[in-house]
Amino acid sequence: MSNKILLASLVIMVGLIGVMSWKVKSASVLGAATRGEAISLFTNPNPLRTGQATFIIEVRGEEGKLIDNASVGFDLNMTTMNMGTQQGSAVFQSKGRYVATGNLTMRGPWRIRTKVTMPDGSTKNKDFVVNVP
Repeated sequence: MSNKILLASLVIMVGLIGVMSWKVKSASVLGAATRGEAISLFTNPNPLRTGQATFIIEVRGEEGKLIDNASVGFDLNMTTMNMGTQQGSAVFQSKGRYVATGNLTMRGPWRIRTKVTMPDGSTKNKDFVVNVP
């Protein structure tokens, strides 16, 4: 009888860890608003894998309006091992979205640091951490 309880407890714990892990990975990709402004990150492929990846950076202003005429720069580097920093400017796509590409050479956590220069000249910075499983 105690083996059944132990097995059931183990199955429940593994399930909870899986759900919690999924929520952390999802939250790390989405940007939260700060004083009405938001910088969000989406990836392609999703989920990420080693190799070439596309990073879509969405920029919103104070009223939540999509910003089409910002300047968006990025740095990409692995957080646990220095794989060299990839950097550049994201290219405007449409409707507040800017596209950048990078090469994820290893599995593990990667940081995408964004620097957005708004049309009024102010700058907004936001870091995202994504995982390559």
